[in-house]
Amino acid sequence: MTDFSKHEGIPPQDAAPQQPPQGPPQAAPQDPPPPGPGPYAAPGPGAGPYPPSPPPYGHPGPGWAGAPGYPPPFPPPPMRPPTGPAMWAHLSALITVLVGSSICCLGWALGWIPPLIIRNNEQNKYDPFIRHHAAQAMNYGITAAITVLLGGVGYLAGFGGVIWHGEDGGPIALAIVGFGLLALCALHMLLGIIFCAIASTKANSGQWWRYPRFVALPFLKSEQG
Repeated sequence: MTDFSKHEGIPPQDAAPQQPPQGPPQAAPQDPPPPGPGPYAAPGPGAGPYPPSPPPYGHPGPGWAGAPGYPPPFPPPPMRPPTGPAMWAHLSALITVLVGSSICCLGWALGWIPPLIIRNNEQNKYDPFIRHHAAQAMNYGITAAITVLLGGVGYLAGFGGVIWHGEDGGPIALAIVGFGLLALCALHMLLGIIFCAIASTKANSGQWWRYPRFVALPFLKSEQG
């Protein structure tokens, strides 16, 4: 007989190997939880102590006013006034006076017409900023027409006084007054170019501005008086 006493500690060949001891059963992996409310969501169950989401700029929403950690709502910034038509009111008056004085004998008297057209335009007639600058430009155009007219009178009086004084011994005062008016006309034209450039710059930057009285007499009242 075969002695099996020497092989008592050897398991049989068909026996399964012993498994190492395992811990408690683990739960099956679950799907990730849905994303919770963000840091600015409205407070709810499990949302945390977060304030409500801010509303659009300048429009307070429900629950927004007085929310902890946020300032009170404030109005949107003011809109920039339309500066293009206001700027061209001054430039068109200046161009009309300069071109009219050099080309057409009556063009110098039409400097107030382009600002009037800009002022009475359907898109501009209710805008106080455009109406203000258009009125200022019209005052300049009217004043320039009067000044050029006085300059023409001074030109005729000056040279007529010189001829009269040379031929018949007339008073020289007529020539002095005439050339004085002509000098004032030239000075007004020069100052008109300077102040029209200043006015167009002010209008383009959105500022309310008016001419000095020597350059533009206040025939028309503007929105700012």
